[in-house]
Amino acid sequence: MSEIQHILFLDDDHVMRLTRFALSGEAQVSADWVQAFFSPLSVQPQSIYDLAHGLHACDGVELYPLETPPKHLPEPAALHPKTQHPAEIIVFRRGVVDAELLAQHPNLKFIQRLGERRDGIDFQAVKARRIQLSCLPRRSLQYTAEHAVMFMLALSKRLQDGDLAVRAAQWDKSKVISTDDVAYNWVALNGLSGLYGKTLGIIGMGEVGALLCKMALAFGMEVLYCNRHRLSAQRELELGASYAPLDALLGASDFVSVNAANLPTNEAMINADIFNKMKSTAYFINTSRGKLIDETALYQSLKDKRIAGAGLDVHWREPRDAHHPLMSLPNVLMTPHYAGGERGEVLHELNEVFENCRRVLKGQSPSHLITD
Repeated sequence: MSEIQHILFLDDDHVMRLTRFALSGEAQVSADWVQAFFSPLSVQPQSIYDLAHGLHACDGVELYPLETPPKHLPEPAALHPKTQHPAEIIVFRRGVVDAELLAQHPNLKFIQRLGERRDGIDFQAVKARRIQLSCLPRRSLQYTAEHAVMFMLALSKRLQDGDLAVRAAQWDKSKVISTDDVAYNWVALNGLSGLYGKTLGIIGMGEVGALLCKMALAFGMEVLYCNRHRLSAQRELELGASYAPLDALLGASDFVSVNAANLPTNEAMINADIFNKMKSTAYFINTSRGKLIDETALYQSLKDKRIAGAGLDVHWREPRDAHHPLMSLPNVLMTPHYAGGERGEVLHELNEVFENCRRVLKGQSPSHLITD
């Protein structure tokens, strides 16, 4: 690569920040932040930086500064000396890639989305410019959706109660009659069910919500969803989900999973009013972000059995206080924010992004290329 190549990021979150650090080691992302991101695991920041070998400044690749507005770039004369060249690569998770943005980058070769969803991308404009586009499936998001399914299965089948009862030999020997060494439900647990024929309500049909929808349908569930903006009829057909206003979704669902964006305006969006509108036999699932939930309201609803139970991978404050009232309830399952798998999974995703960038800059095709 004889000329300097420029990479533009359209959004910023922890994954994007880590990606930028690997590409540039820029000061906005400190080595301390990288170590904190992976804690309690021990990861050397240099090993993250090394993932993007061949894509550093010494290799002729530079980034737009994080504060540069992606859709309203200043005139070339006003640009920082390092950003006077339009981008050859755009990397993003959330945002819009439209004709206006593409027009600002006449040398654009490649667009990399972290995530397989295709909304927000003007395919006609991309195709007309013959720009290569990759939408990268993220294993961590798949695992997060799986975790929600795990919670639903464990709660509906009373997995934890069953395991404890078997280990403690908690069964009435005077009532259990074994036939050919078979004794069905000898601990006499009640309220057992499953997922088949049940209704899942998804609040926030983003990428994880869409993955969860696909998995739920495979279990024979019906899926309702609500979203800030209703999806197109074509997208609803592709997903196999039906739109429902929030109140209707809450009243019809046997499981309610929140998969909304972690925005300040969404803080404590799941509150007492939400729980009061759910069925008393319904379960609440959160694998999104802890601060979306009013945990005091959740505790009271679980304690009073206004809902049947909850599965929580994320918490208002992490690590969770061992003395929090939720810890005393038997009808809530909790995991320590690991639904997305091991933290190192994100490195596999970043490695695919960097390999795609290297391929494109060498004139090759990236993985997960979108052609239609």
